[in-house]
Amino acid sequence: MFTRLRIPRQASPFAAPPRRLARPPTTPPHRTRLASTLSSPSKSRPTSPRRWKTLGLLGVASAGLYTYDRELNASALLRSFRTFIFGLTLALDFKLNFDAHDPEGIDRIHERTARRLSELVDANQGMYIKLAQSLAIQAAILPKPYREAFANVFDAAPAVSYDEVVRVFKGEFGVSPEEAFEVFEEKPVASASIAQVHRARLRAEEGRPWRSEEEGWVAVKVRKEAVPKQMEWDLFCYRALLYSYEKLFDLPVAFISQYVSEQMRKEAHLESEARNAEQTARYLQDEPGLRDRVTVPKVHWRWTGESIMTADFVSACRLTDKKRLEEYRLSLKETMDTATELFSAMVFKWGWVQADPHPGNLLVRPNPSRPSHPQVVLIDHGLYVRLPEDFRHDYCLLWQSLFTGDIRTIEDIAVKWGIRRQNSDIFASLTLLRPHRLRKKKSEEEMSSEEREKRERVKYEQRAGLKERLKTMLESEELIPRQLIFVTRAMRMMQGNNQAVGSVTNRLAISAHWAATGLALSQPSSSSSLRTIGLRSFAAEKLRLVVFRVVLVFIDIGFLLTRVRAWWMETMGKKGEGLEDLLQKQVTDMAREEFGVEIGEEAFQG
Repeated sequence: MFTRLRIPRQASPFAAPPRRLARPPTTPPHRTRLASTLSSPSKSRPTSPRRWKTLGLLGVASAGLYTYDRELNASALLRSFRTFIFGLTLALDFKLNFDAHDPEGIDRIHERTARRLSELVDANQGMYIKLAQSLAIQAAILPKPYREAFANVFDAAPAVSYDEVVRVFKGEFGVSPEEAFEVFEEKPVASASIAQVHRARLRAEEGRPWRSEEEGWVAVKVRKEAVPKQMEWDLFCYRALLYSYEKLFDLPVAFISQYVSEQMRKEAHLESEARNAEQTARYLQDEPGLRDRVTVPKVHWRWTGESIMTADFVSACRLTDKKRLEEYRLSLKETMDTATELFSAMVFKWGWVQADPHPGNLLVRPNPSRPSHPQVVLIDHGLYVRLPEDFRHDYCLLWQSLFTGDIRTIEDIAVKWGIRRQNSDIFASLTLLRPHRLRKKKSEEEMSSEEREKRERVKYEQRAGLKERLKTMLESEELIPRQLIFVTRAMRMMQGNNQAVGSVTNRLAISAHWAATGLALSQPSSSSSLRTIGLRSFAAEKLRLVVFRVVLVFIDIGFLLTRVRAWWMETMGKKGEGLEDLLQKQVTDMAREEFGVEIGEEAFQG
């Protein structure tokens, strides 16, 4: 038998595919796909040309934006991005982690925030240093981490290269510094956040050579090239942070942002600074008691513009440099008295205030006409505040009322300036920078057990709810004079200068005397005569003046006794405490009692 062999036929290309029986799936389809993916490697899907093109365009755009920002925009966008990240992190940290009943947790939040803020200022430099200095004046009433973060914020800022100085000079005048001056020192003598100062010598006029080596020397202040590019971005970020902080934490802080921004813009305009300097010099010429004791370096307009300011170079030491003042054989008390009188005249009489009187802006040298006496040299005229006449009058009246005990007037001014009437004690203390109570509070022995219990409860609430306490101080933040912010800041700085040299001057008495002088300017004698105001008002006014003078006598006596006590303690080998030191302790106690806030010693240091 033959076996039949089956030879398979080749399938026709037109034949239908063989039919297969459908098999029920043993697993769900998605499980099958997942299993097959895990069990057998599959080739990755190639990126489409369109996706590559999109990624490439994004990369090129990012690189171009970064290059533009760094090379042509002074990294303003990058600085703003850093600020945005800081603000976002700050808001999230407080919103998620703040618990009023967890003091240790709050301390950790403050530590993180202070560290981030310090890193932001160090990274951004420029205007951020200036804004940080504004905060640093009040940093001591903040928790300790902030005081540590702001400890060195007044140190000199990094200097820019000489090539940049040349570019700025050519952009302003069309010539290099070497062409403009006979000598121009490339190394700056000082550098700050906005500008740096170089020493130079003017070219002598033809046929009139300099008579000595000391003649012709000037200080050339050069604004840093990045400042105008960065300023508006920096100020926008500053306003945005305050606005966001107000909305997130319901605290009235944004109302000052616009006014502060305006002042910062003026400070960066050096031609405006030169005009401020000449205005101050005119005020001094009209003030016989200060005309020879204070000077402002002469401005040289030939080499002064928006980004360059040139003025006489003055060899002098800082206001608080006790060692150099001793070498000059100048009286510390006379030096500080002069500086305090200058500032008091600005606030109470002229209404024209240099709002940045730190020791580096108040220099001292032997008076050229009387070498045994000091002469204060006022420099850096960028930040000035013009006080409206009604504000200057009210501020003088406030000071007089504080010394004569006119409670009603003090409270009326407080309400006019947006402070609640019941918070007049705090308002008065902030004005004088010393504790001041309008009404006597009960002592521990006079309190009932319920009152003592309530006081302890209030202290806890103050510590846990400081935000609410600050909010309730203000009746309306819109009524607060914006000038008051800078005047109080400058007052604080002058207090710190006095304490730095041992509280040698009676700051309160000098300020009060000038307040009376300033008040007399807006109250002519004809308007306060017996015939004009009547017998009762005339007698009350004269009595108030007598009380004021008596109080000033007692303040002078108290100051003298404090000085004697400090001298005695030093002879006994102990630390002598001046008047400002004693005021520091009292203000610290008051802050602890009223707000539950611990104030560090940095609040009173210059």
